[in-house]
Formats: sequence, C-alpha cells, structure tokens
Amino acid sequence: MRRGPFFASCALHILIVLALTLAGRQSIVNSRPLPAATVVKLVRPQAIPIAAPPTVSKEFKLPETAPPMLLPSKKKTEPKTEPKPVPKAEQPKKRSSKETPKELKGEAGTLKLQNPGFEYDFYLALIQSKIERNFRPPPGVRGEHMATVTFVITKNGSMINIGLIQSSGNLLIDQSAERAVRAAGRFPPLPPQYEQGELGINFEFVVNSAAGG
Repeated sequence: MRRGPFFASCALHILIVLALTLAGRQSIVNSRPLPAATVVKLVRPQAIPIAAPPTVSKEFKLPETAPPMLLPSKKKTEPKTEPKPVPKAEQPKKRSSKETPKELKGEAGTLKLQNPGFEYDFYLALIQSKIERNFRPPPGVRGEHMATVTFVITKNGSMINIGLIQSSGNLLIDQSAERAVRAAGRFPPLPPQYEQGELGINFEFVVNSAAGG
C-alpha cells in the first residue's frame, strides 16, 4: 500500500475544511449591518475682499512747520526789600508842670517832696517814721508853731544839705526839729527804678499847745 497518495488526500481534505470554515466566518462578518454615517456638507468660506490702500495724490504736500518763535528771556528782577522801620526808642514821659509834689502827713508834721515824680510811698513812710521818733518838742509851748527843715537824700541813702528854711519863732522848737532830722542818720538807698540821683525833702514840724503839754 502506498502512503504518498493517502497523505496527499488527507491534506487536500484538511485544506477544503479550512477553506469552508474561513468562508463561513467571512459571510457572518459581512452580514452584520454597519452604523449609519452622518454626512456633513462643508461650506467653503467666501473670501473677504481686501480694500486697496488710498492713493495719495502727488500734488498734496504736507504743511511746512514754522520754526518755533524765540521769546525774549525775561530778566529776573529781585524783589525790592523795603527797609524795616527801626522801632523808636520810648522817650521818657514828660512830667506835666501842673503835677504837685507828693505830701505825707504824720503825727509830728508833714513830709513834702521838693520835686514831683517819686511814686514810692513805702520809702517816704520810712523817712517820716524815723524822723518823728526823734522829734521831742520843748514842754510848755502855747499856741501853734511850725518849723520847716530841708534836706536831700542821695542815691546811697545818706543825707546832705540839712538846714532850717522856715523858723517857728521859737528857738527851742527850731533846734528840736533840726535835731530830729540829723538824728535819723542814714536811710536805705533810693529805689533803683528812680531815675534821679537824689531826693529833696522839706519836713514841716507842727507844734501846738496840746503837744507841748
């Protein structure tokens, strides 16, 4: 028995079976319906016409720019500084000729200033008190008598130019009055605000019968 034709026959049968199997599968695939396709119609965009650039006339000329005008430079003028007014020095007030010298009355008499302008009453009261403590009129005097003694107080408080300028008519009274001034000795310096260098005073001593005893 020959094996060659047998194997060839078997191989042929196998090929036929395979061919039939593949053909069956292909028909199954082809029998399946395909999904519906959506047809889209493309619209071609219209071309936008490009406007031609404006033509410039050759006769048109740009206006010529005039050269800038040069203004004359202003000279800087410095502001005038007016001189400040010099404050006037305060002049001392002129004393009126109608002013009367100050008087200060006490127990022994009246203190009168020779010139006006001394406004320090505390200083005058000190002078009067010191002189009155030293005045001792003589006893037994009848009637009213007045003796006036003048003196000058310097800036440092010392007394000068002591003297009797009006007598009482009684020598004892005149001596008592002048003795009272001299016994006062020295006074405190004049107030520094007082412009004048000395202070002239007249002291009028008054003696009556009651004082004499």
